[in-house]
Amino acid sequence: MLARRTVAAALLLLPLGSAAQQPADLILFNGKVLTVDRNFSVAQAVAITGQKISAVGSDEQVLARAGPDSQTIDLKGRTVTPGLVDTHRHIYTAAEDDYEDLFTHGQLHRYTVDWRGVKSKDDVLAQVKGIFEKEAFEPGRWVYLTNRVSFGDDRGSPLVHAEILYDRINQWELDKVTPEHPVLMSLGIQDINGLLLNKQAMDWVMSHHGDFVKRNGRYWVDSAGRPDGHLEPPASRLVLPFTFDRDPEVLGEMYLRAMAETSAMGLTAVSTRLPKDTLAAYQLLEQRQQLRLRIGYGILEAFGNTDLAKAGLQEYARQINAGSEKIWITGVGPSAVDGGRSRQCTDLKRDGTYTPIDGWFPFGQCHTDSEYKGAVNRAAPIHANYFQDWIRASARDGLRFANTHVAGDRATTQMLNLIEQLREQHGPDVIRNWAFDHCGMINPKDVRRLAKLNITVSCYVMVSVNDAASMARAYGEQVAHTFPSPLGSMLQAGVRVVLESDSDSYLWNDLRTAITRKDRRGRVWGPQDRVDRPTALRMLTSWAADYLLRGEQFGTIETGKFADLLVLDQDYLTMPEDEIGTMQPQLTLFDGKIVFVHQDFSGEYDLKPEGAVISTYRNLVKGRGKQAATGSGD
Repeated sequence: MLARRTVAAALLLLPLGSAAQQPADLILFNGKVLTVDRNFSVAQAVAITGQKISAVGSDEQVLARAGPDSQTIDLKGRTVTPGLVDTHRHIYTAAEDDYEDLFTHGQLHRYTVDWRGVKSKDDVLAQVKGIFEKEAFEPGRWVYLTNRVSFGDDRGSPLVHAEILYDRINQWELDKVTPEHPVLMSLGIQDINGLLLNKQAMDWVMSHHGDFVKRNGRYWVDSAGRPDGHLEPPASRLVLPFTFDRDPEVLGEMYLRAMAETSAMGLTAVSTRLPKDTLAAYQLLEQRQQLRLRIGYGILEAFGNTDLAKAGLQEYARQINAGSEKIWITGVGPSAVDGGRSRQCTDLKRDGTYTPIDGWFPFGQCHTDSEYKGAVNRAAPIHANYFQDWIRASARDGLRFANTHVAGDRATTQMLNLIEQLREQHGPDVIRNWAFDHCGMINPKDVRRLAKLNITVSCYVMVSVNDAASMARAYGEQVAHTFPSPLGSMLQAGVRVVLESDSDSYLWNDLRTAITRKDRRGRVWGPQDRVDRPTALRMLTSWAADYLLRGEQFGTIETGKFADLLVLDQDYLTMPEDEIGTMQPQLTLFDGKIVFVHQDFSGEYDLKPEGAVISTYRNLVKGRGKQAATGSGD
């Protein structure tokens, strides 16, 4: 039916007035243009003038906009869609992980501890000692050590590595090999949810922020009640800014390489959080006209470093949606109110193993829970909940809550309870445009509450579905089929749902998973939560643009909007659904310019636009330092 829609409807999209007479710079015709507008209209052609779409309609209508210098491309029936919009993608950490081997540790201020072959605490400390002897850091410099371990799922690092890092290494052990420097170490989880400090770093925290830490936590203690160096938020956020001290020139070169990959998969806009050095790097690329993404971002450093007893959040609230056409602020907040996978805050009791660090977090990291002090049997007593205080202050001062992990079912329930109170206290407008990210576990009883409160939910459906087997082992089959990213159930209840990757995944795989609910082994989880193809595309284009607060500027193919769009190699609406992950954009346009051309398309049309990347996704991935390919594209 969609394929047979009359193009006459697209006449409503044609520009009027004198501006319509300006010849188009580029016309794509003889295609199947999925506008993803309100009616999901299908047109034949689209014209681009400058940065914007200037006409959409039939071939005859749009080709009438051609002038003597207009470039025209006969698509030969190929499908055109808006550029993809990922509502939660760690673009900067993915770039750094994928390309760090092409730069020195000194350039990145990241010093890696390799855990391959590690069997004891002494193995780790010996590596740390070697790093300090080799680098000869000036005394007093903050040093950030990244442990090459991951406890994200049952395929990650073994339990013994967690026992070494969480139980056997502490601030005093680390201080033995780092006596002249404040040192931070990663914990195999995202840094926003925990860090390990040596004695000098802990002394700095307690001397500068001791009252805050003792009141709000969270810090682990040894058997004698002394802080052992392991910090969870908000305490860990006090030192997180020390990890963001890199040169924007170096980061910009790395991010430019990664953006070639994102252009090749068709990503043209993203929501993320950005630390200060990363923001400076992307702004540098924007100044040089090298930025190939629109970035709506959350400010990272404010949370934990703002004394809410002394300062309100009105100034941050005034900054929401401020910025340029390519980089702007979408939120300022906690970044996460719980952890991921086994650290998702849950009301469910585990009957089996989920990840190697289950024992430290039997009910997850429940940051908005006043009863949660930190890892079980290790946490110091605290007297307040900074997360709750921040969310209350956000509603009071008009600050948008977004760009924040709300992964577990208990975390979702607690947030809804709090929001209901705030809405009653301050009125419904105080939570306007609020959003939860991840939806890793949502109790079915909370779905209608999400709809009633008009909360937008951003879901990492591929992560959830691929994790469902682990969830089934931990919580049972019923939970694994109903709690993870319940897209269909939420949409049916009236929740606005968008798609995210939370990784550097190939986004067409995320689309495929939303449609099929198949994990990497082909098993279907939660078949009732499948969505159809038009809905899935809306979730990764037009609705996602609304999440970024710029739906009036991009996300659909309509006149007056920015020309961010794709030409595909297959028909998205009719191809086998299991093959959607193999989609390969042939052209990616961003801001009216061709920024990527698939090498086959380039050869077919002898098309080599200045400044465009001409390659394939697969070949670009091969250029990574670690040679770690993800997803499809050849």
